[in-house]
Amino acid sequence: MSDLEMVQRTITERVPFARELAVRIEQVGPDRAVASMPFATQRANHIGTVHAAAQFGLGETVAGALAFVAFADLQRAGYLPVVASASITYHRPAGGDLRAEATITPDEQARARAGIASEGKGRYTVQVAMTNAAGETVTEMRVDGALIIPRERKG
Repeated sequence: MSDLEMVQRTITERVPFARELAVRIEQVGPDRAVASMPFATQRANHIGTVHAAAQFGLGETVAGALAFVAFADLQRAGYLPVVASASITYHRPAGGDLRAEATITPDEQARARAGIASEGKGRYTVQVAMTNAAGETVTEMRVDGALIIPRERKG
């Protein structure tokens, strides 16, 4: 199974909210992931554009997909990526289908791994840019994540 198939399947099976948003992971690698979300009236706001919460969900989902692949080896050791905090900037109304691109630098990946080695918990930052069908950036997001071993898994 390819990384793309594994991530899409994981999100579909384990993240019900991503299913509700109809997020589709299109590309995924160790430093970049791309996802899309089709426009639907149930994800619209009072002015007919994509609701802020739906945009946030798209950004958080693509950041999570990236973390799944970037830190796959650490997940095999029991660590799971979770969102610790996030900030989002809405540049313009987001109408129509959206595309989100998440990126993480090699330095951020190294920082997370160093944190695990020294503190047992790794932190990292993912940058997300969302664009409309015309390729205009409508929203930008910073997702600060943590790699943790869930309490029920700690020995």
